[in-house]
Amino acid sequence: MSFLHTIKSRIFNRSLQQQGRQNRAERKFAGLEKVQSVGILFDATELNRREEVFKYAQQLENKGKRVKLLGFFDSKLEDPNFTFRYFNRKNLDWAGRPWGENVQEFVSQPFDMLLHLDTVSKAVLEYLSASSRAYFRVGPVTENTFCYELMMDTSGSSNLHTFIQQMEAILAKMNARQHEPTQI
Repeated sequence: MSFLHTIKSRIFNRSLQQQGRQNRAERKFAGLEKVQSVGILFDATELNRREEVFKYAQQLENKGKRVKLLGFFDSKLEDPNFTFRYFNRKNLDWAGRPWGENVQEFVSQPFDMLLHLDTVSKAVLEYLSASSRAYFRVGPVTENTFCYELMMDTSGSSNLHTFIQQMEAILAKMNARQHEPTQI
C-alpha cells in the first residue's frame, strides 16, 4: 500500500467516524408494516444486481411504501437514461468520500428505513449510511457498527436475493415482537 493511499484511507476513516458521531438523528423502528418511506442504497455496477434491487423496490411500492433509490457505479460511467438517481467515481473526492447533488439529496431525506442492499459492505455506501437521517438503517455486517441499527451477515454468500429474504424475515420477527402483549 502506497503512502498516499494510506493517508487517503486514514482521512476517509476519520471522516466516516465523524459522520457517525455528528449524525444524531433519532433512531427508531416502527415495524415493517408501518414503514412509509424507504431509501435504498446499492451497488449498481452489475446489471443483475440492479434488476434484483428494482424488483424488490417494486414489491415495496406495491405494499404502499414510497421508495427512493441511490445507486453507486464503481466506474466513471455517465448515462442520463437511468431511471434512478446514481453517483459514480467522479462523485468521490480525493479521499473517496461521496459528494454531489444526488448524494446530498438522498442523505438529507428522513426515511423511515434505509436499506443498504448488498451482501458485503462497501466503504462509500457505509459513509452514506452513517450520514443518513433515516430513522432505522439496515445493511451488511461491518466493523463500523454505528452505520446501521441492524446488520445482516450472509456468511460470504453473494446472493442478493437471499440477503433480502433474510432481512425481511428478521424485520418481520422484530415487528411481531413489538405487537406481542406484555406479560406481567
